[in-house]
Amino acid sequence: LQNFKVAGDDIAVEGWIGISADGRMREFFFPAFALNVVSRLEVQGTLGTDEIWSIKAHGPTFDGRDVFKSLFSVGDGAAAKARSAKASKGTNLNVEIGNVIGGNEISLRNFKMKLATRAEKLSAFDARGTLDGGTPLAAVLDATSGTRRLLVDSTDAGQVMKLIDFYPNLQNGRLRLEVNLDGKGPAEKTGILWVEQFKILGDPIVSEVVGSADDGRPAIGGKRKVTREVFEFDRMRAPFSVGYGQFVLEESYLKGPILGANLRGKVDFKTRRVNLGGTYIPLQGLNGALGGIPLLGQIISGAHGEGIFGITFAVQGSMSDPQVLVNPLSLVAPGIFREVFQMTGQNPSVQVREDKAPTKPVNERVRASTPPSAGSGVQRAPKPSAAKPPDVVDGWSSTTN
Repeated sequence: LQNFKVAGDDIAVEGWIGISADGRMREFFFPAFALNVVSRLEVQGTLGTDEIWSIKAHGPTFDGRDVFKSLFSVGDGAAAKARSAKASKGTNLNVEIGNVIGGNEISLRNFKMKLATRAEKLSAFDARGTLDGGTPLAAVLDATSGTRRLLVDSTDAGQVMKLIDFYPNLQNGRLRLEVNLDGKGPAEKTGILWVEQFKILGDPIVSEVVGSADDGRPAIGGKRKVTREVFEFDRMRAPFSVGYGQFVLEESYLKGPILGANLRGKVDFKTRRVNLGGTYIPLQGLNGALGGIPLLGQIISGAHGEGIFGITFAVQGSMSDPQVLVNPLSLVAPGIFREVFQMTGQNPSVQVREDKAPTKPVNERVRASTPPSAGSGVQRAPKPSAAKPPDVVDGWSSTTN
């Protein structure tokens, strides 16, 4: 089919497609492939005898902001597994783009990527480019151990965080990221993020935790004020898991010469709620000096050796406007008892959730609190079976009408 065109609000495609005798598309060539006005590519594809597509794309510019956003999509569990069950033969994709536009006006230049999928699962991946300032960024898929692990490496963590529009307040730092794409249990993905020698600039939540802890205030509300602009850290380790619309941050830590913190909790994207908490450690370089002493260090510095003095805090509420809570009484507690003052549960994890539709129409359901009148013929709503417990998320019993 010559002069094949597709036109829309954010897409414009021109070229030709080839169809075989059985009515299936076997090849295409689009010398003009435009997306979101900015992206300009030339795309060509061929379906091989093995039923695997070989696709090549190259061009001067590509708007990658939507692609970067999709990296942080938290799946819906059962629905995601159902989609992956629809097996396809696969695709081999080869991409070369001069300039990939990311978030916060950061670009990735001279981008090259080779990608392969089989049965809708990523089987090979190698992507490399150069960030603004000449810093390299590399991401590869390692499947030698039998588990698909995505490995990301860069010497400028701040630029990477801004590029993917994840956290714009981080500056500099060596970044290493390892993601297990096969997940574990109900988690669709698990991973660990390491960052070394970095700074956090003008973060209102961090400033509020530090300021309220220093002032000894039990709770903070209202308008936030940034009291300190620069926080320096030596290293950060953040294990995480993703699944069923939830992002779980496991036992994580930030360590620096001036301050440090331990952090854990959960962000629920379905309910748009955040529940994070941990311990803020002032003057950690000096405060945690005794943490390495066997037995004694754990008693006075805490189970993780964070420091002699620490103040527990929590960030809770809606994602649009979370509230910071600080417990100054934890400052006087020995490290071994500091967990008693924590405001978040231990060992957070991804919880399985299933939306259950009512078995009867709305007009047939009866409120359990209203007794039926005599002779009305209306039966009481049956009690839930004791053999099947209700869905539980973070220790709270939840039901859906």
